[in-house]
Amino acid sequence: MSDTPTEPRLVTCRCHYCEGEIEFDASGFNEGENCTLTCPHCQTETTATIPPLVSPPPVPPTIEEIEKAKQAEREQLQIQKIVQIKTMLRARLESGKSVFLYDSVFVPVDSEILDKQFASEFDVSILRRLGLMGWEIVQAVPKTKGIGLENVGTQTTIFGSMWAGGVGGNVMGVHVIIKKSLSVSDIAEDSADDVSEFIRNHLSDFVPE
Repeated sequence: MSDTPTEPRLVTCRCHYCEGEIEFDASGFNEGENCTLTCPHCQTETTATIPPLVSPPPVPPTIEEIEKAKQAEREQLQIQKIVQIKTMLRARLESGKSVFLYDSVFVPVDSEILDKQFASEFDVSILRRLGLMGWEIVQAVPKTKGIGLENVGTQTTIFGSMWAGGVGGNVMGVHVIIKKSLSVSDIAEDSADDVSEFIRNHLSDFVPE
C-alpha cells in the first residue's frame, strides 16, 4: 500500500460472488495491487485488482492557440529563409561579387491643379536620412494626375462649356528609386539587422541560387 497522499480516485470492480458493481476509493493503492472489499450488495468479502490510472482526454487547443502555433511556425520558416538568403549574399560578397539593395520612396511635390495643392512643400528630408544610411538615388519617376480638358467659349451652349478631346494633368510627386551597396560587414549573424528587415519586407523577391 502506498503512503503517498493522493486525491480521491474512484474506481469500480465487480463482486466475485454476486457480480454486483462496487465503487471504492483506490487513491491509497498502487496500480496492479490487490485489495479486499466488502460487497455492499451481498455483504461478502471479495478481492479487487487496482486498474491502471486512466488519464483524462487531452483538452483540445482553442482557435487562438492554434493560430498562435501557426504564426510561430510561419515566423520560424521565415527566419530560416532569411538566414538562407543572407548566407547566399555573404558568399557572393566574399567571392568578390557585388550586392545591391533596391527600393523606392514616394516624395510629393508642391504643385497645384484645379486650385488644389498636393503638398505644402517639396520635402526631401527622407532622402537626406536615407543618404546618411548609405542609400543613393538611381532614378525618379514622376506620378501625374490627369484631368479632362474643358474649353469654355463666349457663346452660350446647352451645358455652358465643351469638353476637349485630350487629357491634361500635373505632377503629384515622384517615385524615387534608391540603391544601397552592401559589404560583408552589413550582414550580421542575427536576424534583427537592417538587411534581415529588408529581406523580410521583400521576401517573395528573393530566390536563392
